[in-house]
Amino acid sequence: MSRFRATLAGIALALTIAIPMLNQVGAQTGTPTTVPPAVTSQVFAEASPVVVTDPELAIAVVRVEPGAAIAPHVHPGTQIGAIAAGELTYSVLTGQVMIRRGGEAAASPATPVRAGETVVLVAGDAVIENPGAAHQARNDGDETVVIWLSTMFPAGAPRSAAVAATPGP
Repeated sequence: MSRFRATLAGIALALTIAIPMLNQVGAQTGTPTTVPPAVTSQVFAEASPVVVTDPELAIAVVRVEPGAAIAPHVHPGTQIGAIAAGELTYSVLTGQVMIRRGGEAAASPATPVRAGETVVLVAGDAVIENPGAAHQARNDGDETVVIWLSTMFPAGAPRSAAVAATPGP
């Protein structure tokens, strides 16, 4: 065996012995020798829900295919929706809703969207809807819109109630 190969073999043997020993030392001292995968959490929006009788908390997903529309409606309690995919053209007909853009800092206040206004919501954006705020939406894009919903409605109440569309500005 050449001197070079003998040196490499010696280094390999030393590492084979040393690495398990270092892992045991780390385990004994409570010091991890590897970094565990990260767990993160992101709040899209928060709200103080409107008080309802016999409240029921629910989570749901809505998919709006390209060209489809959500008819004008209201909700019987507070609903928070987070856009997970696609672009949703969202119009407020009465009252106001609050939105938080995905790029905004968590500490920044939500922005109001008032009756007569239309916005385009994209992945990462969130909308906070309270009773009395009539709204509608449509998918003008080529990609399915996916919306994650969290609701606080009266138990057994319909998820929404249709309302007549009001003329826009």
